[in-house]
Amino acid sequence: MRITEEGQVDVFKNLIEHRPWGYFGLYASNEPCTVKILYVKQGGALSLQVHRNRAQFYYCLDDGFLISYSIGQAPKEIMGSRAALREFVGDNLLIVCGNEGDMFGFRKRVIHQADYAGKREYGRIFEIAFGENDEKDIIRIEDKYGRE
Repeated sequence: MRITEEGQVDVFKNLIEHRPWGYFGLYASNEPCTVKILYVKQGGALSLQVHRNRAQFYYCLDDGFLISYSIGQAPKEIMGSRAALREFVGDNLLIVCGNEGDMFGFRKRVIHQADYAGKREYGRIFEIAFGENDEKDIIRIEDKYGRE
């Protein structure tokens, strides 16, 4: 889901704290999480993927992303079947532009992908993974690089 207003939805935060010198944005507070910056090559794409054990927050640091995500969570009973996940995606996928400052939150079992079509050599996404961050938790539904 696109996160647009100040507030909290599940573990996803967008809270603005004002100070005399300006303000800061609070995106995670006292949550078990892993923080990364993803560098996506121009024309590159993350796999269309889903996770059983983690939610993810994306903050676009650059213009030029296409963010795809399912309207809802994939049912637990189809998580072991790529064919069933592909069918679920066919009926439930949104594709929106992701530009600098745009935020997205993906609960566990929400299918998602980021493609970069911007002008920089690498587009950047600030990612916070909530919960167990294990790269083996990635279920790739589609991947332009042939990864399973």
